[in-house]
Amino acid sequence: MRLPDAPEGTVAFTDGRWEGDGVVIELQPQCGIGDMTGDPAADAVGAIKVTTGGTGKFYGLVTWRNDAGTPVPAAAVSLGDRTPVVSINISSGPEKQATVVYLTRGDSDPTAVVTLRRTAVYQVTEPAMIELHHSDAPYTP
Repeated sequence: MRLPDAPEGTVAFTDGRWEGDGVVIELQPQCGIGDMTGDPAADAVGAIKVTTGGTGKFYGLVTWRNDAGTPVPAAAVSLGDRTPVVSINISSGPEKQATVVYLTRGDSDPTAVVTLRRTAVYQVTEPAMIELHHSDAPYTP
């Protein structure tokens, strides 16, 4: 599975970090645990940050399936440039959904600022995470 905004090829994290060809991918502290794939084992949805050497810091979400105790990437989605994740919560019911709060901006806002606090709900449709819906609230630092 290809990580969003990352180069093609295998990425193996060491202490939550991978580097190669000027690209740095870092696991972020936000993570949710629960069922996203429909099997009996708990899965993890985590945030990643991809830095490509320029000014961009691309954030994304990855779902890891629990395969007998080994995390296996199952699905991913990009959240865009400079959109840090605030929280990830996986519902405990039959919905198999993750609610993700992250900071972003309106379509006409400059890319260097965040103006919105977005709450989005995602579902796994391997190999993608599909946004079901979102709501925005104004954000001021």
